[in-house]
Formats: sequence, C-alpha cells, structure tokens
Amino acid sequence: MDNYLLTNEIIFDSKPDAVPYNYRISYKIAQICLIIAKTCSGRAGCSLVKLHIISNALNTKECMQALEEYVNEKMSFMLVRFDPAVNRAIKYAIADKLVSQLKNGTFKLTDTGKELVKKIDKEDILQEEKIFLKELGLKLTNDKIEQLMSLWRYKNAES
Repeated sequence: MDNYLLTNEIIFDSKPDAVPYNYRISYKIAQICLIIAKTCSGRAGCSLVKLHIISNALNTKECMQALEEYVNEKMSFMLVRFDPAVNRAIKYAIADKLVSQLKNGTFKLTDTGKELVKKIDKEDILQEEKIFLKELGLKLTNDKIEQLMSLWRYKNAES
C-alpha cells in the first residue's frame, strides 16, 4: 500500500479567509452612498450616528425590524452597534470623491456619488437594502436620533 501523504504531489498552501460581504469596503461604500441618497434630505447632510444606525440595521432582518419599530414609535429604544467598517468606508468614499463632509460634520453625496447611486438603482443588486431604505425614507429624523442618544447618555450616567 502506497503512502500518498508522504509524496511531493500534495501541496498545502494556506489561503486567507474570505472576507464576509458586509465587511468588504466596496459593499460598505455602496451602502453608505445609498443611505445618504435615500434617507437624508437636502443640504443638511447625514450625520455619522445616522449612518451607523442605518448601516447596523441593514445587517439582519431583526435589526431592520427593530429600526422600523423605533421610527414608528412601537419601541422607545433600540440597540446600535458602531461598526469601524463604516468609519473606514466613509474615509474611502471621501478619498474616492463619492462623499464630502460638510462644515457641520455631516456627510453629503458628491455628483460622482449620485452617479454611483443611479447605477446601483439600475442594477439588480442590493435589493433588500434598497427596499428597506425606500420604506425607511426620512422617518429616522434628527430628533429621533437625539432622543436615542440621550437615552445612551442617561443610561451611562446611571452606571
């Protein structure tokens, strides 16, 4: 009986683990551009906290439902995970001239970013995200975000 494991015919090369799609920078950049385009109005731009809240909601159906219930006042609070991938994607989006930061600290799509969103809308990609963002629209207001943030502040003050 031949012992094939001892031959030179079998070579083991370690391969890097695949990065899950929701941590790929290209996905996060597209997601951020969609969030700004679909849920932020006019000149005010989109705050970093709002980007994190909505990006977090897009992670799972349960998170989407929690955000829907929060904006429709069926829940008085919700948990939010602040993801470093969002911050990194914003930096790349700014470097790629898809997003610009306004003087008030909020983020706005550039003309190039708007073109990217148009291309995404035409394609059969990010369907769940597009549907959710369309339904969410402008319901997550700055007042609701401030209300949520005040809960964090008061809860931390109690600890």
